Amino acid sequence: MWRRSRSVGPLRPTPRSLLRRSVSPSLSPSKAGTKKKPKATTLTLKVVNNVDQSKATANSIKITLPSTLKLSTKGLPQCTKSDDAILNSAAAVCKSSKAGGGSSDVILNPYTNPAKITFTVTSLVGKNELLFYLVSPIAKAVLHGKISGHTLTIRIPDGTRAGEPNLTQPAPGTYSAIANLTTKLGLKKGKKSLLMSVGCSGGKHKVSWRSTSSRTRRRPAPRRRRPPAPPPARSSGFS
Repeated sequence: MWRRSRSVGPLRPTPRSLLRRSVSPSLSPSKAGTKKKPKATTLTLKVVNNVDQSKATANSIKITLPSTLKLSTKGLPQCTKSDDAILNSAAAVCKSSKAGGGSSDVILNPYTNPAKITFTVTSLVGKNELLFYLVSPIAKAVLHGKISGHTLTIRIPDGTRAGEPNLTQPAPGTYSAIANLTTKLGLKKGKKSLLMSVGCSGGKHKVSWRSTSSRTRRRPAPRRRRPPAPPPARSSGFS
């Protein structure tokens, strides 16, 4: 989203130096499997974003897992219900697909009179995706996280699709920013598992994430330069 600028000057993207964030992953069990003997794993993610400095509204969140962790919904109970069905039943229609849960703090109006809103998160296994049922005292929504290889890309609803809420801009001129996200992911059925550990590089698994945003910071209007003073007039009298 675009931040309303109080200056006349053009807008520029938020500097990358302000988009700092930290990721704290943990696995259970802690002992990794191997390629020949993969081990079912549960991943707990804690992501913290520096909302105080960046004030950025995320349009999507991309989580990248290491090659030593395999993410797949194949062979698991998959939730294929509509978003409305999930919302109306509080995710009960897909209870066999539940993969964990957690919470997320969102800062409403991060740059003027910020207010924290806490969402309860329920993770569900979908078809080649993960679904996240979010509920808070003021809003609820279903987020879709598409799985592609070792990456999970979660789209934040912005109201551009029929029936979805606008979580990035709940009201005209009022934006929201994700401050943190904590969630647990893990589901097993028989020999199939949402997450499989097939090794460990350097004694740990490296998980990264980044968010995309069209929010901007404002740049002061350029100063107008005064035109140079005209040269003094020369006399052309006769002697």
